[in-house]
Amino acid sequence: MNNSATECYLGPLLTDPSRIRREAVRRRKLFDEKSVSADTIPDHEAKGWQVDRKLKRLTKVRREKEIDERLENRLWMLLCKLGYPEISDGRNFSVLIERKGAEPLRKQIDVFGKDDETIIVAECKASEKLTRRSLQKDIEEFANLKGSISNAVRKHYGSDVKLKIIWLLVTENIIWSAPDKQRALGQNIRIITERELRYYVQIADHLGKAARYQFLAEFLKDQQIPELSGKVVPAIKGKLGGKPFYCFITTPRHLLKISFVNHRSLNDPEGAPTYQRLVSRSRLRDIGEFIKTGGYFPNNLIINFTRAVRFDKVTQNEVANVTFGNLYLPDRYRSAWIIDGQHRLYGFSPIHDKYLDQNVIVVAFEMLPKAEEANLFVTINHEQKSVPKHLLDDLEGELKWGSSIPSERIGAISARLINCLNADLGEPFYNRITQQGMPSTNKTCLTIPALKEALRRSGLLGRALLNNSNYELGALCGCTDSETLDRARSAINQYFGFIRNANLSEWENGRDGYLCTNVAVQAYIMLMGALVKYWEANTAADAREMTVEDVMIGIEEYMKSIEDFLESSTPSQIKAAFQVPFGSGGPPEYYYRLCRMIKTKYSDFQPEGLQQWEEEQSEERIQEADSKLKDTVSEMRKFIFDVFRAIHGEDKGAYWDKGVPDKALKADAYKRSLDYEVEERLPLETYLEVVEMKKIVENRQNWPLFKTVFNIPEPGEKGLAKNLKWMNRINELRRIPAHPARERHYKVEDFEYIDFIYDELMTRLKEAQENPVLEANPDAEDEDA
Repeated sequence: MNNSATECYLGPLLTDPSRIRREAVRRRKLFDEKSVSADTIPDHEAKGWQVDRKLKRLTKVRREKEIDERLENRLWMLLCKLGYPEISDGRNFSVLIERKGAEPLRKQIDVFGKDDETIIVAECKASEKLTRRSLQKDIEEFANLKGSISNAVRKHYGSDVKLKIIWLLVTENIIWSAPDKQRALGQNIRIITERELRYYVQIADHLGKAARYQFLAEFLKDQQIPELSGKVVPAIKGKLGGKPFYCFITTPRHLLKISFVNHRSLNDPEGAPTYQRLVSRSRLRDIGEFIKTGGYFPNNLIINFTRAVRFDKVTQNEVANVTFGNLYLPDRYRSAWIIDGQHRLYGFSPIHDKYLDQNVIVVAFEMLPKAEEANLFVTINHEQKSVPKHLLDDLEGELKWGSSIPSERIGAISARLINCLNADLGEPFYNRITQQGMPSTNKTCLTIPALKEALRRSGLLGRALLNNSNYELGALCGCTDSETLDRARSAINQYFGFIRNANLSEWENGRDGYLCTNVAVQAYIMLMGALVKYWEANTAADAREMTVEDVMIGIEEYMKSIEDFLESSTPSQIKAAFQVPFGSGGPPEYYYRLCRMIKTKYSDFQPEGLQQWEEEQSEERIQEADSKLKDTVSEMRKFIFDVFRAIHGEDKGAYWDKGVPDKALKADAYKRSLDYEVEERLPLETYLEVVEMKKIVENRQNWPLFKTVFNIPEPGEKGLAKNLKWMNRINELRRIPAHPARERHYKVEDFEYIDFIYDELMTRLKEAQENPVLEANPDAEDEDA
């Protein structure tokens, strides 16, 4: 029923598929966008609009939507993905509330949806920042209106239609108190936080409309489905592996309503291994097309009944040890877990209703313990199936899950965590992490190995100690690995939510920016580990004993200077602050720059390695090192050729011709001198590189002349016949001031090495000048040569 007499009770509603699709396009965007004339840009900028790009005549501007609208849109998009045929239109949907002895009023409802069996009525509450907030007033107001809203629904659709109403209070960045949770539960109002919402959206993204059965199973668990009551099928009862089973034939129409796939939802951290990523929406479509062309599957679906079922024996075969009889199928939501065959079952969902009455063969176990359910799933899906190569990285978290080897255990938690983060629609890392065999894009540019390495360095998930024999728990660890995964998933999404929200445009730039890249994300993960340690030290708290929300509130205070910088800086300023070298040195460099920002306000913030890094940035130390390198090279060149002049003389360049036996070195030096005008040219030895001077010094005829000065063993090493490695290193170090770049700078050990060589060489040069050994016979040397 939906005529003019009833339209006043609910509206406006979208029922036309094409209009729903248009609304989805609008709601999917994080920004409001419009084109304006150039003279109105200042007014728009004053109202928070930003210039996106200039068109031929107009300028396109955009403004990020408010947090409450973004939350409503995410929930609305969920209902759209689930295939609800009627959904609220815009943000002005309302319900007529009739009151005794008073004029009726209209109550605005944030999100409304209806299918053939259910009604969704949702109120959304959001905060820009993670905060504690009492929802008592909101819960009581919502609860008081339930009766009136139910009446409006009945009058709109007619009392003959039996619809189950699901009441939802959806929140983001709001920490629920225990009393508020109890109030909502007592009023049959279901709570969805951003954590649960991302899960529901995730399975909708994987399963499409087929996920509606999974969604309803979460909220209508154990509720009876009247039309399925008393459904009896002929069945065989027997035992497999000592466990009772039933084999029977039923239809997808019945099985879809009672089944669910045991995804490790956010409310069930003890759940079986996550495998929803293996459910392919494209495969569901292919199966649907196969069924439509007359195809069928002769193999069994494998399920587990979560409740005891009634079986009436008819006859028994003693030889086969099986019993024939009648099985009463469950008639409640979420009473059958699909262990194997989820594609074959859910493949019926997107196609025409008539196909739902085809037969499927089922083998059902009864009330298997959770551990046995998981083992059975792993056996079927990991040992008996060929796993495509591009899924190997995804499956690492399952294959090594629960390993007794600490490094493997941390690696498995990390791998599963990264895949969870990548699947959390609406969260910072949704679809940002590349998968094996899938091409990367400008936004999908993060890699699993890079993020795993950052998690390992951070210690948030623990550390492997004592030659990988001991597992030290990390700040985000829980009582079990599943709880650790749950805590880490929530914490990292919240933490990077702070970062993304500080400058959404820079985050959305992906690979072209300096915020959502491998280098940046690794640095921020390492910073998260350092901040948690700092917070623990300052508060005498143990992060493992605290809720994730409390930990995040604690460290967000320290993040303020970084958030302020990101919010107020232009892209060029962010680039100047965080453009670091590629390769393994990039993430640490970015990390220490972040640490320096925090240290400007919290002077005692001193994570491991920061002091050394700060010394490397000291202008005074850098200038001193530059000067010592210059003097070292200059003095060694002067000494070498002073010796040659003293021995061979300067007549006709004898010191050069006889002192430098290598013709190639002479030719190279001469070529370099040609880069200068004749009147500007200096003696040819000026154009020798340090490594070339090393060749001159170690030459057989020259070594006795220079051994006393140049034979300098490396610090802490035993001396060799010729100890000249230091000259190679000096040659490398002098490139730092000679070819300055952000990617090249001194390290603390470089400063120490330069000091050592400088002091040692200057001491030896002084001694050589005081005790010259220059009595060698040039003629004798010529004969030896």
